[in-house]
Amino acid sequence: MRPERQHPNKLGFGERLSRSLEYLSFKTRIHNAIASYELVERVLSEQQKYVMYREMFPKEWKRSRASLYRRGYYGRYSERVNELFNLVNENCFPLLDFAYDDSESEFEQFAIPPLNVDLCCEDIYFDNLKLSYAAALIFYIPDDAWDFLNQRFKLSRSDFAEIHSDPHPNVWDRKNGSLFGELLRLVDHSTGNPWLDSNYCQTADWFSWDQETIVGLTAEYKAANEIYEKLNILDEMIEADPKKVLLALIDFWNKGEHPGLVLPASVVEKDV
Repeated sequence: MRPERQHPNKLGFGERLSRSLEYLSFKTRIHNAIASYELVERVLSEQQKYVMYREMFPKEWKRSRASLYRRGYYGRYSERVNELFNLVNENCFPLLDFAYDDSESEFEQFAIPPLNVDLCCEDIYFDNLKLSYAAALIFYIPDDAWDFLNQRFKLSRSDFAEIHSDPHPNVWDRKNGSLFGELLRLVDHSTGNPWLDSNYCQTADWFSWDQETIVGLTAEYKAANEIYEKLNILDEMIEADPKKVLLALIDFWNKGEHPGLVLPASVVEKDV
């Protein structure tokens, strides 16, 4: 599939000039084998992105007047491809919010920003966390977590059963549909979702720029936000009776038993 072409006579002067300069640049570099290879690779890459643009955003493609030849803000790519980057950023996931302020950036391989709390390197500000997330940190950074719970609810570690060093295997079983399990997998960075399992301490995963990857990351981004939304019910329950919920959470960690706090069946089936 090729991008739609305008008749040469309908192109504006600036567009014709850009097209001519691209052609002259090609003629100049074609005599050098390495430069020729890199140029052809760049042209093929842009053609693939045009196809992707047309298939993912057909209405915007038809309305677009961005040049197929002039370079955009990201100078390795045309204005039209730059437009695609912004559409993905606005409609799919925050592509440009992660270390892409350099106009020389390239997107053949790209990284995504973590949506989870970095327990390794970040300073943890408990007041900024979801209440259920902060409570679950008693299993990971207990001293700070208990200090927070004591200040917020006057709860102390001595009011509860001893916490086992390792969780019960049922904690990681998605099939039981437990909200506590959803919470602990999130805090443990073991959800299976790339937006939630990465952090700034480890080497970033790199993703290829293709339609399958963009569609997949879009779905995972939506799922990541839904996981946080599912925890709202736990936040409300903790506000209502913090000691009762913490007793149940610790019991779940130690024994793998959950007090009927389950996700809807449709959600469990989708996640399995």
